[in-house]
Amino acid sequence: MMNKIIFIILSSLFAALPANSADKAKPNIIVILADDLGYADVGYHGEKDIGVVTPNIDRLAKNGSYFSTGYAMAPVCGPSRAALLTGRYQNRFGFEDNPGGPFRQNAKVKPGIPKSEVNLGEQLQALGYVTAWIGKDHQGREEEFHPNNRGFNRFFGFINGATSYYASKSKEQGLQKDKKLITESEYLTDAFGREAVSFIKDNAKSPFFLYLPFNAVHGPLEAKPEDLQKFFHIKEKKRRTMLAMNYAMDRSIGLVYDTLDELQLLENTLIVFYSDNGGKPINRKGGGNASLNIPLKGAKGTLLEGGIRVPFLMHWPKKIAQDNRLDFPVAAIDIFPTVLAATGENVQPVNKLDGVNLLPYLTEEHKKPAARNLYWRFLYQWAIRDQDWKLVKLKGAKKPELYNLSNDMSEQHNVAEKFPLIAQSLARQYNAWSSSMMKPQWSWQARFGGEYKVKTTNKKANKKTAK
Repeated sequence: MMNKIIFIILSSLFAALPANSADKAKPNIIVILADDLGYADVGYHGEKDIGVVTPNIDRLAKNGSYFSTGYAMAPVCGPSRAALLTGRYQNRFGFEDNPGGPFRQNAKVKPGIPKSEVNLGEQLQALGYVTAWIGKDHQGREEEFHPNNRGFNRFFGFINGATSYYASKSKEQGLQKDKKLITESEYLTDAFGREAVSFIKDNAKSPFFLYLPFNAVHGPLEAKPEDLQKFFHIKEKKRRTMLAMNYAMDRSIGLVYDTLDELQLLENTLIVFYSDNGGKPINRKGGGNASLNIPLKGAKGTLLEGGIRVPFLMHWPKKIAQDNRLDFPVAAIDIFPTVLAATGENVQPVNKLDGVNLLPYLTEEHKKPAARNLYWRFLYQWAIRDQDWKLVKLKGAKKPELYNLSNDMSEQHNVAEKFPLIAQSLARQYNAWSSSMMKPQWSWQARFGGEYKVKTTNKKANKKTAK
């Protein structure tokens, strides 16, 4: 806690200092997040039909570096974003389920990133960056978790996990500008793009950090009529709507790109694009947002590749190689240390980061990082990846499944019985890691979150039982 107090003091001192020539040399940082976007829902992954939907995302990939094996750290929104923002496994601080569930470990638990964790906005604000959070929050409803109280000078968005794309229709959670409830007439994805451009223009002379977490293409499936018209030839209604929503998000990303170019900021701006988890294809009951994870197996909510392997790229003309495909595994936790290294500041984070700095590989200084394990624990599921091997225990499965992803990225052939020693070794490594993590501090199920139950306005949460 003393380290966090010292960090806050230093942050105040940095914020009080005027921008100098050294500050202007720092790169601007933009982290763009898609919501529930499938692996196959970007053109640069080879889906020809999607190229007309995501030309601006594809432009970022072509003019930058993209990862064929980029991972989210959770298969649902809230915990995935917590890992991104802290550069640490969200399991370290008990953020294993989405906020909103009624079960807690005790009465003092408040769902959100605890103050003992320093998020990316706080870190960059301490280094003299002007910061903005424009888009979806989903990191806790308590006042202490509000973006304005956690390192962001400007906030435009909503706190809940989902809302109507026509904000005036949303009864669950109103749109906010900083901490003030506002009305918005524009389609929400367009409004986020508009506000992002405004922030960039307002801060063109200072180093800035823009966190732009869209809620597209998460449900509800709502698109502008003129965007829907572009995909009239798609017979499946949900898929047609999802493509129109994706197209709108890409258009806003294009506005950001073009604004940077017009202001001559593009060359020295690091842009990260990433999806918070895998897509949610239409299931047998007709649910899902009609995204696609081809050729991956599984979907949002699972620890199969389709639930956690996502579109992931970085773009920085001044530093990063162009049209550069990298095939080694990277993860959301790598964004924080990479951004920190990009600032050029020799800063020791308050908490040890779990991610690695990717810049040496993006600049082709080094070809491949040292081997490391990646871990996932999501309530009733867990997984570990060690180089090409992945061991995954799914909900309801009696035994973990083992896959060699180098020749089976679609996870079609469980080889656990063929390679029992590898499966046993990976299970031991996972258990050692899991035992060092904190238990989930809240959940939608008492089995994981604890027996203490809070009252909630969410009717679904009130019906949950100790499963």
